[in-house]
Amino acid sequence: MPTVYIDDFVGVSNKLETLPMAFAIRKAFGHEIVLDWPELDSFRVEDTRRGSVRILARIGAIRVRCCDDRLFNSLRRRKVILRSLDGPAYRLDPIYMEVASRIRLDPGLSSRVRSVFDAFGERPVVGIHLRHGDYGLSPGEVYDCLRVEWPAVPLWWYEHVMGAIVRKRKDVAFFLSATGDPESYTALRRNFDVTALDVGNPYGYKGPDHASKAHPVADLFALACCPVILATPLSGYSHWAANVFGEPSVCLVPLSGASPSDPAIGKLSLYGMRLPAWRAFGRQVRNTPKVSAELEGVDLDKPAQTGWL
Repeated sequence: MPTVYIDDFVGVSNKLETLPMAFAIRKAFGHEIVLDWPELDSFRVEDTRRGSVRILARIGAIRVRCCDDRLFNSLRRRKVILRSLDGPAYRLDPIYMEVASRIRLDPGLSSRVRSVFDAFGERPVVGIHLRHGDYGLSPGEVYDCLRVEWPAVPLWWYEHVMGAIVRKRKDVAFFLSATGDPESYTALRRNFDVTALDVGNPYGYKGPDHASKAHPVADLFALACCPVILATPLSGYSHWAANVFGEPSVCLVPLSGASPSDPAIGKLSLYGMRLPAWRAFGRQVRNTPKVSAELEGVDLDKPAQTGWL
């Protein structure tokens, strides 16, 4: 049987984004799917197996990093090492969410996630994905999606939007999923009712730029329980939390050119779409609808949704 291998080549959300291509190859040609990921001690992917991408697996394999239709059709009977986050839409779009439904969090971690949100009762919950570290801030205080390859959302923007949310719903609870230096966002905890997942990160494999105190897989599933997310544009982690896992989430994002004097809040609902669509909005290739500073039309009444875990 030919095999598709996916090794530990990026962070967890981008590795998840390779799965639909792997299943599309299997559907077309019957390949077995083998995953060499350290995080598989915390979740499973149905109809795959865990293995190692060592020298024997690499010998004679074709390495697929960007898969068009011509390359895809050449993979019959080939051993594949897959690193492609995109491919023929007509093969990937129909199976994207079905593949995502095969990903199941470890029951113990699911219980830890539920306990965080059970403490909030029926209070409305808003998630915050604060990705610093490997994402960098634009020069000055303006958010610019083009001047930095992977732009981080400034802290002033989070504070502004969180303040607007509290003015609408004083009983709101915030769930924080963050990377980068924890000392840099202490003001969020000081000024707002912010909770984070109390499950330590067992992985030290990506270096300080990807550092996170919380377990990255459990944290991703927890963020996906939030009906509204202050997201990081372009980030696959925000994308999987809002648009793939769980119930649909509404994302609030800064628009390019946002500044403290004009925070420029955009609203996205892209549930079921793949990562290229999310990144097209993040690069402003597609226009993101703008909402008012008072967040008119944003439903802030929903508690966390954990029934899907």
